[in-house]
Amino acid sequence: MGRPPTRPKRLKDGFYIEVRSKGTNSGMKIRSDSKDEMQKAADFYSRNKEVIILGEHKDDVWMNEKAVADKLKQDKKAQKAKEKEKVKSEKAATKPKKEEKPKKEVKPKKAAKSAKKKK
Repeated sequence: MGRPPTRPKRLKDGFYIEVRSKGTNSGMKIRSDSKDEMQKAADFYSRNKEVIILGEHKDDVWMNEKAVADKLKQDKKAQKAKEKEKVKSEKAATKPKKEEKPKKEVKPKKAAKSAKKKK
């Protein structure tokens, strides 16, 4: 006897549903070539079994999860940008405006001090 495989089995490209008996944790995956066929199979098995629609699997990636993951990334980026704008606007609102101070007049240096330094 050999060692059992540790890597999950690769699934063919297609649309999958998981069918299980009511009240159980494990079930079997059923593959269909099109979304319409998958929906028909789900309707057929749902009479007596518990049916979970897994979605489309293509190139070892669940397409619905990829779409959800991409959308979450975009939402996070948008949320971070909004937070940065909010922080900037709060800083601008709380930061007191500088009042313009009158410029000081530059006084000419006294000649007496410069004469003492020369000696």
